[in-house]
Amino acid sequence: MLLRLRQLWLALGLAALLLLATCPLAVHPAFGATALGLQADFIRVAEQVMPSVVSLKAIRVVTVQPFGPPDDFFRGTPFESMFREMGGAPVRRRTVGQGSGVIIDPRGYILTNNHVVAGSQQLQVHLSDGRDVTGRLVGADPRFDIALVQVPVTGLHSAKLGDSTKIRVGQWAIAIGSPFGLEKTMTVGIISATGRRGLGRGTYGDFIQTDASINPGNSGGPLLDINGQVVAINSMISAQGQGIGFAIPINLARQIIAPWMK
Repeated sequence: MLLRLRQLWLALGLAALLLLATCPLAVHPAFGATALGLQADFIRVAEQVMPSVVSLKAIRVVTVQPFGPPDDFFRGTPFESMFREMGGAPVRRRTVGQGSGVIIDPRGYILTNNHVVAGSQQLQVHLSDGRDVTGRLVGADPRFDIALVQVPVTGLHSAKLGDSTKIRVGQWAIAIGSPFGLEKTMTVGIISATGRRGLGRGTYGDFIQTDASINPGNSGGPLLDINGQVVAINSMISAQGQGIGFAIPINLARQIIAPWMK
């Protein structure tokens, strides 16, 4: 009797193995749908926001000494006049700094960083449709590194502003800008931390940290959530490491620029 039971169980096991071998493996559409859905979200954000991102060129004319030590190096010494003659006349040079910005109002208002436009004699704005226009500085706050530029063009596609108080560590973070002059560049990462202090060019300290790739030229561009809403303005990177970027919360930027917008 025991032998027959063993034979029966063996036969059933073999039958089950044959059945599995002849049946195709089951697919998992849920995982596939999630990946494709996320890809579609990224594409949607790019199509939705890129028309609102601009490239900024801040043109400055600076005076430099072409040769020799600085003007005041020998000042007050017997060698002052001699080295002044050797140094030659100061030379005026044109320098161009580059950054990004995001259109936040159809009337031509563009949000960017103060360090992108500070000290500029002329602002050239390259729109996503290929037009080059001259912008004017409406207001700037060096402490918070926020500036507002306006161009004489209306009906522009403006980005939607989100609520930076609702962002959470671990959520998607999308940066769009012109790193190294490469316009319409989009990178993806996550929110790495919030409330970072002890950073920046001024006394402000409440930065959002992200590992979305940010490089020189990204400054002033938007940091977005997965819904395509601007949650911060990219401001700077850590020179000591990779994948460490910092952005200014959009709620703070809103408060600063509110008096400047008419």
